[in-house]
Amino acid sequence: MYYFNELPLEICKRIGSLNFRRTSAPTLGAGDARPMRFSFVHPGGLHTQADLDRMKAKVAAHEHPWIDGWNCLLRDPLSDSNYHAGATANLGDKDGGAGRQRASRDAHAAYLNFLRWYIGGDRANAECAIRICNEWTAAVNQDPSGTDIPGLSGIAISEFAMVGELLRICPDWDPEDQERFKAMMRQYFYPQVHGYLAIKNLTSDSHAWANWDICNVSALIAMGVLLDDHSMFNEGVGYFKHGRGTGSIMNAVYSIHPNGLGQWQESGRDQGHAQLGVGMLAQACEIAWNQGVDLFGYADNRLLVGAEYVGATTFWQDLPFKFYTNISNANNYWLASNGRGSIKQPIWELLYNHYVVRRGLAAPNVSALANLTRPDGGGGDHFGYGTLTFTLDPAASPFPPLPSPAVPVGLKAQSGLGRITLSWRPAAKKDANGYIIRRARATDGDFQTIAQSDHNITPQFIDEKAEPGVTYKYLVAARNQAGISGDSTPVTATAAAPGPLPTGWTAQLIGPATDPQSDPAKPIEAIYSEQGNRTLIIHGEGNDIGGNADQTAFVGCPVSGNVVLVARLIESKDTKVGLMMRESLEPGARSAAVTLGEIGNRQTRGRFRLEPNQGPKVVNGNDYTWKPVWYKLQRTGNLFTAFHSDDGVNWFKVGSETITMPANYLVGLAATNSDSSGKPAPAVFDNVMLQ
Repeated sequence: MYYFNELPLEICKRIGSLNFRRTSAPTLGAGDARPMRFSFVHPGGLHTQADLDRMKAKVAAHEHPWIDGWNCLLRDPLSDSNYHAGATANLGDKDGGAGRQRASRDAHAAYLNFLRWYIGGDRANAECAIRICNEWTAAVNQDPSGTDIPGLSGIAISEFAMVGELLRICPDWDPEDQERFKAMMRQYFYPQVHGYLAIKNLTSDSHAWANWDICNVSALIAMGVLLDDHSMFNEGVGYFKHGRGTGSIMNAVYSIHPNGLGQWQESGRDQGHAQLGVGMLAQACEIAWNQGVDLFGYADNRLLVGAEYVGATTFWQDLPFKFYTNISNANNYWLASNGRGSIKQPIWELLYNHYVVRRGLAAPNVSALANLTRPDGGGGDHFGYGTLTFTLDPAASPFPPLPSPAVPVGLKAQSGLGRITLSWRPAAKKDANGYIIRRARATDGDFQTIAQSDHNITPQFIDEKAEPGVTYKYLVAARNQAGISGDSTPVTATAAAPGPLPTGWTAQLIGPATDPQSDPAKPIEAIYSEQGNRTLIIHGEGNDIGGNADQTAFVGCPVSGNVVLVARLIESKDTKVGLMMRESLEPGARSAAVTLGEIGNRQTRGRFRLEPNQGPKVVNGNDYTWKPVWYKLQRTGNLFTAFHSDDGVNWFKVGSETITMPANYLVGLAATNSDSSGKPAPAVFDNVMLQ
């Protein structure tokens, strides 16, 4: 995530000097469902009166799937009427503020307590929801400020606006308290939301990820309804359609592929944030829909094609990907693996019930995910409980939604050094929301459960507790709400045992030892196994690859002429690690490298030291590089080129430089040790190949 510096005090204090208290807003364009001014429907935020009455009646009748969603809600600690808010003067985290996450948590608690009051009739829950809102109203006396603010404060602001719109129908909420709540929204929260979208914290329109814009668009639309403010509402609608930033729908779904799916702006970052943006934008569309404005259908249902792409990503489908970057060099070369398979975020029921049930459109991935998550629970940045709140037709949303899952097929086991990797093919029916992995020693056949996943459909498991030289049998079964499948066909594998380094390879320390008291003659610890798919494990040393001189563990060999080194990095700690070619073991020697490290241990860099004892020329590669990742370093004459890949088949160039290097030089793998423990941090490579 990119963190923005706080604005200077004279700019950010209520952003008043920039006249962000009120400005002209984009109007609804021709063909929109409503004119610029109309009578707002109340309650008409995330839920209408009809929605609330449907929930209440269905739960009272113990009808599926509403009763199943209701029972999940009752188990949520945030729905307890004894919940206590953490209201502070500053919604942000500066100067003792609660922080946007705590504010969001309090808004969730108020929302869930409201639902428990309206559906279940317990007045204590209404009192809790009112108390939370009133405490925040009484405490807030300044514009939010702190980390990520202005910006992500829009999440909590939009949530409080949605809560206030619902709570207005509660007769126990005093009208004067309601007006004070609205005044807080208008005086302290609206300037933040409007100001952020207007100036992006003095950065470019493309600087932030889509969810930064989206939460503020949602806040504008929700506040507009709560405050009966057409200008505010239309400002949010206008930004959704025509905004310059990454969160407008044309930029959030920034590329439509020939298969009809729309690539999400954060799909090369990670899938958690992609799902976050899809879910928040769906909430904004639902609020607008409840006021007669169809944003769901805007630009040929562009939100749907984006949601289908994110859904297909979750199912690990092969998808086209268009390179994405922005003013901050957020280079995304491929679809991010981080978060794929996770179905914990409760966003799919809203999308499914609108597009499929209400509109009758095809949405196979959204539909499948709604089935697999039903009944859904709450989420960190989403209210959730969509099975309870958005289900329209029990026939279209049965519970259990699916029969017991099919048996996983195609189970394979790949031996590694200290690990065995299992992979299988998920059923074409998309009927599993988790898996159970069992293991037995081949000699006794006594199978024991060693892992089970829930709300994760990744068809892979890595057994990191396999003893070297021991042969194991494995079984995998699928699970869902209806039950557990039969076991897969068993597979057998033997964990590789460590052996000597390849012929001619040695482990060396470049630069001084990390620990001044250590023995400089002590070799770097490194182990290798040809059996384990050419796995090499280095225990890192040193603090840097870069600067005027390197300080790192180096495992490699002398070579001559043109060579290509390839390896897949599958594990590393908070280190700088990668492939390297260098003229000698001198710390400041000419060198070329491709490394992973830095912010979040996720940034790929090409590093080229053109002259001895000088800082290298650094070229940015994939900004969100999640392991495993493939690296390749190639010498052709004096041209050194670095590549990276997510699959070892499709390679992307990081950069290349001409370096005057002797014909005889060194090539190998390097790993530093910059983790906080001070102990050597292991870096695990496999598929190590020198050509």
